[in-house]
Amino acid sequence: MVTLRPYQTRTLEELDAWFMDNETGHPIVHACVGAGKSVMIAEYCRRAVLEYPGYRARILMLVPSKELLIQNFEKLKPLTADMYIGIISASAGRKDAAFDKDLVIATVGSVAKNPGMLGRLDLIMVDECHLISRKDSGQYRELIAACQRYNPSLRVIGLTGTPFRGDGIWLTEGKERLFTDIAARVTLRELLDAGFLSPLVNAETGTHIDATGVKMNNGDFVISDLAKRIDQTELTQAIAGQIVELGKDRAKWLVYCVTVEHAGHMAEALKKHGVSVAVVSANTPAAERDRVIRDFKAGRLRCICNVAVLTTGFDVPELDLIALVRNTRSPVLYTQIAGRGMRIADGKQDCLWLDFTDTTQVMGPVDQIKGRAEPRPANKDGGSESPFKVCPECGANCATAVLMCKC
Repeated sequence: MVTLRPYQTRTLEELDAWFMDNETGHPIVHACVGAGKSVMIAEYCRRAVLEYPGYRARILMLVPSKELLIQNFEKLKPLTADMYIGIISASAGRKDAAFDKDLVIATVGSVAKNPGMLGRLDLIMVDECHLISRKDSGQYRELIAACQRYNPSLRVIGLTGTPFRGDGIWLTEGKERLFTDIAARVTLRELLDAGFLSPLVNAETGTHIDATGVKMNNGDFVISDLAKRIDQTELTQAIAGQIVELGKDRAKWLVYCVTVEHAGHMAEALKKHGVSVAVVSANTPAAERDRVIRDFKAGRLRCICNVAVLTTGFDVPELDLIALVRNTRSPVLYTQIAGRGMRIADGKQDCLWLDFTDTTQVMGPVDQIKGRAEPRPANKDGGSESPFKVCPECGANCATAVLMCKC
């Protein structure tokens, strides 16, 4: 039996209540970093499999990467001792038979082309569900549609700390959306107030990279243009010196850079100050990335300069310094980056947040980031065609006469 924190118990109760009120549709659980999604998933799966008399539900847990798969499996297995669990993941080197399993944990790419291997499913749970396309296309949507052909009553639960797309629009918005409501929420502010998260502490940096005039696409900066603004020798050397000075009392540093070349330049500048540092990017071979992360966790490396990775699924609670050396306007990326430093650990008081860009100034405190409604096209009369309004807190579609959302 899993011992839940009070907010975890509340979250599962709210999810159950949503299903009681909605015979169709697919909900999202908005659970921020540190909320213990794995624990809540384990308990929800245990109840679905073991607590319905005469029926044993079958569940698929989808994750976007090998790292998240291993992380979820290691946390789920001891909490679900009475369940049969399998893994299907080419990157993890496992392809268990699925038909006799209560719960299958899989990377989406390893099952999308052959959904028949899974058999009839009752429930699909998708970790980091903000990665699912807003359009009725892509691996996730095609796999879900295929599984629904085996069981038209199949339901999908999405879990994410950022229930909006990269452009900030709620996942519950759009004519082709998969998710219909946010059924339960655990926010950064709630966990910070309860002491379950480590706060970010801002330090004034002597350098601020202004992104004014940098081209944008799909709600964020064009990387090639941003690199031209940021990847300059004098600027890199100045930032490296400030990181070393401001972070002298910090043990584990994570630096977010704009390109692989920029990360390499930043790493070389830090090495000149005697910092043990490595570079990780999407181009880093899996074995090398695993070695770097092991060395970082063990203290053999003080710093990792990374590009477009080490956001979702990177779990090092002892991380106590984040340096942001790439501007962003994506609320998903901003929240994911900040969240890496907010897990609690023995002896850790807070995480130093060094923003060398204009990101924090423009986007505001990370615990206040919210989604937004999708712009409504005008109808023939020039007004909005939408018969509802969107709750600014949770993204739910509410009738126009409703004064207060259920959230």
